[in-house]
Amino acid sequence: MLSLAGCASDRVVAVDGTANRRVVVAVGSEIGVTLGTVGPGEYTSPPNVSSAVVRFLDVTPVGPSVPAGVRQRFRLKAVTAGRAIIVFHHSAEGPVVTDTIDVR
Repeated sequence: MLSLAGCASDRVVAVDGTANRRVVVAVGSEIGVTLGTVGPGEYTSPPNVSSAVVRFLDVTPVGPSVPAGVRQRFRLKAVTAGRAIIVFHHSAEGPVVTDTIDVR
């Protein structure tokens, strides 16, 4: 589990890797989650978001392309104080990734 603190509301908090994480950010922060895959499939969009504390913005592919699998960057916005659970599901047999976002 990784814990990052976002101090300013205009800060972008980047979260890389495929491990489940806990992230602490300020209201107004943008959260960028980068996930990579090996083999077929990708993480489906939008991810499941448990509450209105965090709003999904978009997902884009991250280059450069590699033969092993795709990398994707999901962008979310912390809109109000509270906690949200974000669940990223893979379209094939990849792992489910669950992140906890605490907004303060």
